[in-house]
Amino acid sequence: MEFICRPDGHGLNLGQRNTAIFVDFVRKNPNVPWKLSPVLPESNKQRGFLEGGVLPLITFYQDGLDHRNSDDVRKVREWMKEEFNGEMVELGGKVHLVPKSTKGRDALQPFLERVMDWLVENYQPPAQALDPNEFKRWQAEVFPYGGPPDFIGYLQELGVLK
Repeated sequence: MEFICRPDGHGLNLGQRNTAIFVDFVRKNPNVPWKLSPVLPESNKQRGFLEGGVLPLITFYQDGLDHRNSDDVRKVREWMKEEFNGEMVELGGKVHLVPKSTKGRDALQPFLERVMDWLVENYQPPAQALDPNEFKRWQAEVFPYGGPPDFIGYLQELGVLK
């Protein structure tokens, strides 16, 4: 059982409905230990690096896909979510692999690490292509001043990617 709440000046605010459910559960299950952990927002920079650097790089390496085509990048994103953040679910007697969400810091960080490990193992891209600082540099210093419209184009212009 999971409850989402928000601390306020008087304690934990579960909302009226969830408070009733929580109190009922505690009455029926006294002395059950609880684990509280914060739901932290994900880093926009980390999401940007995944969406603007890592996924287009994987798309670049796939035959028949174009890293500049948003539909192709979306296909790669769904493939990676299924592969590295999937859950086996039985529906109608058949087992299906269903991708889970990557929203939130606790989901995004491990997902990004698994995807990057796979990318390095399978394609050995140049270190510069996986450097978040290089992505930030392109984003802040190159793109706004008429540079290549995407990170992969920037890496190609530098000669890092062929």
